[in-house]
Amino acid sequence: MSTTKHLKHLKNLKIDEVDENIEELEVVVDDVFPALVGTVVVSLIILGIFLSRLYIRWSVDCSSKNKMTGKTIVITGANTGLGRATATELAKRGGRVILACRDKVKGEAVARTIRRKVNNQNVIAMKCDLGNLRAIKDFATELCENEREVNVLINNAAYMGPKGSTADGLEKCFGVNYLGHFYLTWLLQEKLRKSAPARIINVTSDSYVKGKLDFDDLAMTKSYTIFDAYCRSKLAMVVFNQECHRHYSTGVIFSYAVHPGAVSTDLLRNWPGLTGNILRAASRVLFKSPEQGCQTIVHCAIADKIREHSGKLFVNCRQTKVKDFVKDKELGKKLWNVSLHLCGLDSEIVEDPEPDVAAAGATEIPEAAKAAKEAERPAAPQPSKPASQPQQAQQPSASAQSNENQE
Repeated sequence: MSTTKHLKHLKNLKIDEVDENIEELEVVVDDVFPALVGTVVVSLIILGIFLSRLYIRWSVDCSSKNKMTGKTIVITGANTGLGRATATELAKRGGRVILACRDKVKGEAVARTIRRKVNNQNVIAMKCDLGNLRAIKDFATELCENEREVNVLINNAAYMGPKGSTADGLEKCFGVNYLGHFYLTWLLQEKLRKSAPARIINVTSDSYVKGKLDFDDLAMTKSYTIFDAYCRSKLAMVVFNQECHRHYSTGVIFSYAVHPGAVSTDLLRNWPGLTGNILRAASRVLFKSPEQGCQTIVHCAIADKIREHSGKLFVNCRQTKVKDFVKDKELGKKLWNVSLHLCGLDSEIVEDPEPDVAAAGATEIPEAAKAAKEAERPAAPQPSKPASQPQQAQQPSASAQSNENQE
């Protein structure tokens, strides 16, 4: 009996020890578990950021070794970000680079920096405010007077920020990002044609898929958000790129749209509030550098064997498909004509004739042509006069003299 009681006692002691150990373990778990969970969550977040950064920053370098010696390149918004990186790369390849900047003082400072960096003295800055149609015309006039050729036009400058107006009263994002470039391209078309083969590069964004062109509300009075306005302007640039191909390719001017990817530039500097601060901080961590982002722009400016891709969109130095709704020719035609109107070029708008009018024009003789034919007919012979008036019969009639004088 004593042995049995002793064993029971030992068993009870072990059970008590196990219970105590379990309680101690529960206390430890209560203390450590939140920290453990927090560590796991933070690790997953860091891993997610790292993988996202790898995905967003993935880019392809321009593989072409072509030089730009003897070529003139015009780049808008070239004093910062993508424009500056593109200008540096093309100047490094020997090109004559013109920095079209809203602030000429900043542009000249950047031009000096690029000249020293790449040892190319053919880098100059000129004032071009894309928010002012008169300033654009002045820039184009000065450029055409001073430059023998323009081989590449890179429409790069962009605005993203609160709602505002250009000097001409247009919505600022649409006016600067799209319409200013439309007008500049229009003014330089003859210079580009004389420099053929020439190229137009329109920097856009994959956000164009979320854009909407409402021609009845170009001022965006119904609703305005920074992102929606930006998406609309980039949609207009993609459509414009296709129209450039339709209008200018016959003059051996090739056009390419470029989505450079998410690039850390000054584009977000005007985004207000906490959202802007977060976006700017995220862009510095996650987005490509301007040197990475400019590679596709450089590729479209210098690469060989891409003429057949004129009018197309390029991403990471490769041609990619655009959404079907962008290919609508009626949309492109309407945007082109509205843009001409907004730029005061109404006389350049050409509407297609109605089918019945065209058919009639192919068979009917216009009134002016009829009148010309009548004038070309010889005068009708005069009836013979009596013999007593031979001299009068030899005189031409007054109407015949009139016809001769008109001829």
